[in-house]
Amino acid sequence: MKTIAIFLFTLLTSTILSSQNLEQKTLLISKESQLKISGDTNINSFTCVFNPQELPEKLSTRFRRNNQTLFFENTSLKLNAKAFDCGSRPINRDFEALIKSEQYPFIFLDLQELKFLTQHSALITLNIEIAGIEKSYQVPVKIDNLKSNYTGIIHLNIDDFKLEPPKKVFGLIKVKKEIQIDFDLYFEE
Repeated sequence: MKTIAIFLFTLLTSTILSSQNLEQKTLLISKESQLKISGDTNINSFTCVFNPQELPEKLSTRFRRNNQTLFFENTSLKLNAKAFDCGSRPINRDFEALIKSEQYPFIFLDLQELKFLTQHSALITLNIEIAGIEKSYQVPVKIDNLKSNYTGIIHLNIDDFKLEPPKKVFGLIKVKKEIQIDFDLYFEE
């Protein structure tokens, strides 16, 4: 019984202390921010640009500092899957079908960790959820402190999310498996 009491006391104390070290900040996301998804087919390329007006105005963050690393809790960007413009209505429909936007109307970018490498670069760890499947990625990021700007490119494979691209012209036009997400985010405190 004494062992259980000591264990519970230790667990409770560590939970209280770790929650006391959490910092909270609300960041404003500038409408200058850009997010786009690009890929290739066997005959052409495509780019789908996220409508910046659809970005949430605020991003609430909770994090803990440890040397040059920030560890985040509950810091997620929720993106409307139908807010991407691929340049034409048929390509928009194909893109929405690819990411299963009817069944999964949101894409989630969940920030886990930001490790500063230099004054102008960092490595972020984030979880991306597309079509109900979540995968973790480490992404190099360039930082412009004067503009509170973070830019980077996430390379991913659509097979990781069990995405099946629509077949066009009896299967003659095929989407390649590798796509990239380019982000150029501006924040204000």
